[in-house]
Amino acid sequence: MIGFLMLIGIVTTNAIVMVDRINQNRYDKGMPIREALVEAGKTRLRPILMTAFATIAALIPLALTTSSGTLISKGLAITVIGGLTSSTLLTLIIVPVIYEFFFRDVRHETKKA
Repeated sequence: MIGFLMLIGIVTTNAIVMVDRINQNRYDKGMPIREALVEAGKTRLRPILMTAFATIAALIPLALTTSSGTLISKGLAITVIGGLTSSTLLTLIIVPVIYEFFFRDVRHETKKA
């Protein structure tokens, strides 16, 4: 349960930082939505991956330990490593897709005949 709570905190922070960067690009810099999404993905990719890799690297020794008193720690490490691996990819791909789906500019331009 503690591992799941850790995972929720990390993933939520990554998503908030990504959406904040997209909003800065759109509203402060005046970028179109696609350009804002691509730029946010490029600039936030490294920090998000570094957070995930550092956390995973710190938890690998806990996941690989074989002593009998570390059953709780091993479960926590495996939960966070697996969840962080999958959720990092989802954060980098799904968050921008959902953002574009909900916040795209809907403009129906009619062709002049």
